[in-house]
Amino acid sequence: MADSGKVLRWEGQGSSSNRKLTVTSDLLSKGEFSDSPFGKVAGASANSHSSSQVEASHGSSKKDDHKPSGHVDWQITSKDLDTFGAAIVKANQENGSWRQKLEFVKSLFYDKNVASASGFNQQEPETSHLAMIAIYLHFLSTGQVTCVEDGRHYRPNHHSMMASAIDEALDKIKKTPANAYVIRKIHPLLPSYSSAYTAQVPLTRIRDIAHRSDIPKEMKDDIKHNLQNKLHRCAGPEDLVTAERIMKQAEAGHYSGAFIEQMRIFMVELREFFNAAGLEDRLREMKNKGEPNPEGVKLIDDFLAQKRTSSDFRAKLKALIKLRKNFDSYISTVPHGESKQRARLTDVALEQFAFVLLAEAAQILEGHAANFDWKMAVEAAIGALENGYLSESVDVHEAEALRKEGESMLSSSSLNLHRLKAWLDRSIRLCTSFSDAMQDLFLVHVGPLGQSLQVDPHAAAVFVEAEVRASVVFQLSRILTASIKFAKKAMNAPPWAALQPGKAAGRLVEHQSLANLLDHHKGGETESLIAFLEHAEGDEDIPPFVKGIVLAEELPLLSHLGVRARQQGVIFVCSDGPEAFKDLKSKQGSSWGNFVELNVQAGGSVSVSRTEKKPVSEEEAPAAVDLQTNADLSISEVVPCEKATEGTCGAKSAAAGEISRIAAKGGADFQAPPGCALPFGVMMKAAKPSWGRYVEQAKQFDSQASSGQLAEELAAGMRSFASAEWKVPKEITSAIRRLFPAEARVMVRSSANCEDLQKVSGAGLYDSIANVEVKEEEALASAISRVWQSLWTKRAALSRRSAGLKHEEAVMGVLVQQMVACDLSFIAFSSNPITRDPNQVYIEMCVGMGETLASAGQAGTPYRFTYDKSKGEAGVTSLASFSLALVPAEGKGMELTDQVIDYSSVALHTDEALRSALIKRVAKAVMLLAEERGTDQDVEGVVVLDGKDPRIHIVQARPMVLAASSS
Repeated sequence: MADSGKVLRWEGQGSSSNRKLTVTSDLLSKGEFSDSPFGKVAGASANSHSSSQVEASHGSSKKDDHKPSGHVDWQITSKDLDTFGAAIVKANQENGSWRQKLEFVKSLFYDKNVASASGFNQQEPETSHLAMIAIYLHFLSTGQVTCVEDGRHYRPNHHSMMASAIDEALDKIKKTPANAYVIRKIHPLLPSYSSAYTAQVPLTRIRDIAHRSDIPKEMKDDIKHNLQNKLHRCAGPEDLVTAERIMKQAEAGHYSGAFIEQMRIFMVELREFFNAAGLEDRLREMKNKGEPNPEGVKLIDDFLAQKRTSSDFRAKLKALIKLRKNFDSYISTVPHGESKQRARLTDVALEQFAFVLLAEAAQILEGHAANFDWKMAVEAAIGALENGYLSESVDVHEAEALRKEGESMLSSSSLNLHRLKAWLDRSIRLCTSFSDAMQDLFLVHVGPLGQSLQVDPHAAAVFVEAEVRASVVFQLSRILTASIKFAKKAMNAPPWAALQPGKAAGRLVEHQSLANLLDHHKGGETESLIAFLEHAEGDEDIPPFVKGIVLAEELPLLSHLGVRARQQGVIFVCSDGPEAFKDLKSKQGSSWGNFVELNVQAGGSVSVSRTEKKPVSEEEAPAAVDLQTNADLSISEVVPCEKATEGTCGAKSAAAGEISRIAAKGGADFQAPPGCALPFGVMMKAAKPSWGRYVEQAKQFDSQASSGQLAEELAAGMRSFASAEWKVPKEITSAIRRLFPAEARVMVRSSANCEDLQKVSGAGLYDSIANVEVKEEEALASAISRVWQSLWTKRAALSRRSAGLKHEEAVMGVLVQQMVACDLSFIAFSSNPITRDPNQVYIEMCVGMGETLASAGQAGTPYRFTYDKSKGEAGVTSLASFSLALVPAEGKGMELTDQVIDYSSVALHTDEALRSALIKRVAKAVMLLAEERGTDQDVEGVVVLDGKDPRIHIVQARPMVLAASSS
């Protein structure tokens, strides 16, 4: 399952029955593992009556803004079932016995009429429908849905044959990361179809037991009428409960040893039929049958030996993982049949035992905080990751990258705390996304289905939490939580990162995001707000009435959103993990909805206090920055970057030309990519025939865009207008193609007359198109058109309106630069924008293309470095924890694609000497640009790691936007 994890159903093991949900429920009710980053899982309220729909109350209206929610305030509300859910409920009502209910599930896969009436796609079932089948079978197997006799006589072999048919149908479904996880969940909920149970008369031992002469008549009658006859007439999960009752009675009474021995053998057989056998029973059976293969038999012996004799959980865990890998290979190749089922179910039992081993590791680590063994923690976490992806429960590529990085750290001669923390942060995201995926997959269905099936409300309400907390991913989260506490304490790391330090005052509110905030404050808000936000997309505009932001997640400090915050003087702080954010929120109490002062120190100290200070009135507010510039429209042909001026082509294109000139001088330790510029006159020439209509439609935006949704709709209309009316002349694309090698790929960048200026950067308002093939004329023309159209991104249009700039005065130039196949990208400021220290260069880097830094659209942190100009010293604030790198995609018409990062193979991550040298070189390049251009610079560049001599390419530079004054 992509970004999620497999859930173990039971904690029981060995030879005892493991079909009792109460085992997990008891664990939860005792409040164990409460320090996990999962916290309270959504939908787990014991008082809830259904869990069909998730609602989060985050500033839903002004009157509710003062209500803190801590973790998301999940509420389970009733909701009508969809067609498929209703079909399950109807079939359950019409079919009383377990056999009949299994027959319905089978018919979904084999009977076209049943499938059609149920809305079930037999060839490609919806993952949500498979999830509902899993929930239904879970309720059946745990007795939450009652089974009754149907008045007919069917031996248990009928149940086994149906289970085989269902499994065979599941095997034929095209697997996706999500449905493979759910299908794995279904397999253990079906009865065994071993040849012992598909025989015409299975489970005959109980008949012989019922006729023994060494037990009293009462026991005989009990066995014969309540177990033997019932089992052979209309088997159901309730028979296992009956058998366990009789077994306990036999062991507690004075019965013969031979009778008790036969009952115990029968219990093993019955548990196997109901797929409730213990791990060792399953392994012994496979070994006796020579399964899965000679190597697997040896690995079974090795594992059992470790399990029985070793006191070291690590040795047992390694033996278990080796065995599971053998099973995984076997299951993927063996045809459908009882051997495949045995291997699958034994693998599930091994996963359950891994849960126990990892719980032991977590307990050791939690109890030894003062003498923390970080190597043991990393080894245990790697074991959990391997178990996760063997179960098709977490993203295989992400888990594999984390495994490699973990093993690389273990092989290092010393501990790098920055590296450890980055790895832990990334691993914790895997756990959190697992919990989120579980909720997305099951929470919306388990409530209405459970309610309609008359399942105990508590059992339905705790379903998702029980599944999460019975998984190896949950134990991984415990290990990581203990580890991150150690790392932060050892680093003396503050829990907050100040993006824009200072003080701000306003009414305290909380929302999911800036978009949610805007939706709830549409009506010409003038009151200042201090907002607690759960999430940021990275490309938002900050409304002028928002004076301070406390964000629940980390953000690249030099992202577009960060630049805008500093430009507007918005006090902005990001939480390093959820705990600090939750803690600060929990302390606000009666402050919600009232006027407060947010105080953020550059060192990471954050406080919120009540104040009587009133918001700045509209008249006292700082005046909007005047963005108006004089655009020279006289040139309508392609020009080299060196000839671009701010007046004809925009500040970005002019800067590119200046960078090229500086790079060509002696002493510059960087290169500039070849490029050219399309002056404003090119766009205006294309727009001239339709300009009058364009201006009229532009005016309608200002008068009609009264909400975010309307603004997006109107801006989309303007983009469509530009796409249809402003055609890129062929002579323009031909001229560009002549300037670059035939196989070159280029970056087509915006260069508007209202961006990259001294007073305002306009960061991220306009679009740039990456990885455009020069030889593809249509692709090149389309990219230029898309840049022109980006004058009308919603955020660009709203920004102009807010600044008082007429839309018709905004014109777009285009900068075309040859792409560099880079390993790293960076954004660097020649003076530290966070601490306001002019003696310090601040650098952020990432693997791959720089959009990861600029957009802030991905969870995680970049590399954060500083360079002390006076001392010549490089400093490391953090190593990167992003999971994905943006890289140029292969193929026609492709731009960028995601690639999972393996930091163990990234030299910047592992080579301290190279890292220090590169920081100094980038810093000196930025300092040179600032000196040559006469002002502090905001610089974007890329690095090609060519052995020990990296090559630096500067692609953009703009005046550094100084933070506006804050209240």
